[in-house]
Amino acid sequence: MHGLMRLAKKKTEEKPTIARPGLREKLLSKLAAESFGEEERDVPVVARMNKKVVMTLDSLVALGIFKSRSEAAAALVEAAISSREDLFNEIREQATSLGRTRDEAMKEAQDAVLERLA
Repeated sequence: MHGLMRLAKKKTEEKPTIARPGLREKLLSKLAAESFGEEERDVPVVARMNKKVVMTLDSLVALGIFKSRSEAAAALVEAAISSREDLFNEIREQATSLGRTRDEAMKEAQDAVLERLA
């Protein structure tokens, strides 16, 4: 059996058990992500991570706290953002303002070109 096939078979055999009641909720509350999972996660994001981070995600899955690496990573990212909500609200506002400024500048530039072509 190929190494990859053996690894895939081993992974499917190692189904995580369900975490003790309350463990997931306690962890999420410590991470300030109580609302995790309330909104649908429908936007995929691909990220490269170092081995230590992946081992941590895998440990959370192995303990049955999360169903997958993806779910664990999403919870941790959400926790990081929600722990500094004031900062990230400001960042989102600035990005929105930047978009408006860029749109206005684009319109002015196009108007100037149209004027020259008239």
